Amino acid sequence: MTVRTLRAAITLAPHRFLLSAWPWRALAYLASGLVAGSLLYGTVHLLAVHWPEQGRQWQILALPLGMLFLAAVLGSTPLVVRWGRWCEGLVGEQLEPPPETAPSGAGRWARLRARAFSTRTWRDVGYTVLALSVLYVLDLAVLVVALGSPLAGVLNYWGAAWLRPAEWVASVAGWASLWLVGLYLVAAWASARSEIVRAVLSPREERLAAELRDVTTSRAALAEAFDDERRRIERDLHDGAQQRLVAVKTALGLARLDLPDGSPAAGAVREAQDQVTAALSELRDLVRGIHPQVLTERGLRAALLDVAARASSPVSVEFDPPDRLPPAVESTAYFVVCEALANAAKHAPGAPVRVSGDTHDGTLRVDVTDEGPGGADPDGGGLGGLRHRLAVLDGVLTVHSPEGGPTTVRLEIPQR
Repeated sequence: MTVRTLRAAITLAPHRFLLSAWPWRALAYLASGLVAGSLLYGTVHLLAVHWPEQGRQWQILALPLGMLFLAAVLGSTPLVVRWGRWCEGLVGEQLEPPPETAPSGAGRWARLRARAFSTRTWRDVGYTVLALSVLYVLDLAVLVVALGSPLAGVLNYWGAAWLRPAEWVASVAGWASLWLVGLYLVAAWASARSEIVRAVLSPREERLAAELRDVTTSRAALAEAFDDERRRIERDLHDGAQQRLVAVKTALGLARLDLPDGSPAAGAVREAQDQVTAALSELRDLVRGIHPQVLTERGLRAALLDVAARASSPVSVEFDPPDRLPPAVESTAYFVVCEALANAAKHAPGAPVRVSGDTHDGTLRVDVTDEGPGGADPDGGGLGGLRHRLAVLDGVLTVHSPEGGPTTVRLEIPQR
């Protein structure tokens, strides 16, 4: 089992923890947390030491120094936050910065104003203050207790000439063994510190939203790739197997012309020609089910008119989009409408069906209304499958089917 975080290394494999690289990564993590604070407090210390004695009027300088500290915090926030996100990769997954929330078409001042008053900015400032104060002090205290105390004990007994050799070895070894315990203390605080940092810089809601965006993007990419593959298969069948069957049917027809009517050979050729005709019909139905060529060449309305012409029930199409829609939107809408027409023919055979739709505010809306008895279950298995297909493109399916009819299945798909 691969251990990817410091927390998992401590809880899942504590007996192998000291033999892994995680103790050193935890030490590096806490040491990295001391960088910004050491620079700040080192500067303050130098200022206090080298300030002229007669000029140390702290009551007068308190306000300017406070403003200087505030400016240092605000000015260093981007660097401290970026450094903190990178350091998280030492004990777990590295934190990625969240996407910008400012309007894309806004000007410079609008973007600056949106960034200044955003929750993300105040979280970053809060993390900077936390990293330069509380976390810095705790990091330093843990390192001193875990590593400094055993070191002081070892140095204290290292040159103890008054001890006998056995006592000297036991004392030095005892203090040195505390380093092993200290490594667990360092790792425990590093794990807890990482949880605090992640809670401030990347709250759970934000992480879930980012994961949802990634899932939605990958799902849309998979749907687009699947649709491209369907079009490729349709094209290969149409230009390959279907054309060969047409050529075979033509050759059989020519062969029948050279055979006397009523002969056994003419009957066999006629039967073979009928079989090829049936195979062509099945292949055309298969191609339509994969991805109809008319949808690719002429768009959604022409494809729906083709479906209406082949339907067993009277189907009218009242849909005329002004422009071609995105291929994924057209394909999804086509197959959902076909499934809705199949459901209508199954549950309301012979009932008239009307397909209507329009595009408004970047959303395609299509209604499939049948004059059947109604009473359809909105949560039925067939309709659930349509919802899953639409969900790939953030589409929505609603069903209105009162007792006595009519039943209306509405699909809405964003055109982005």
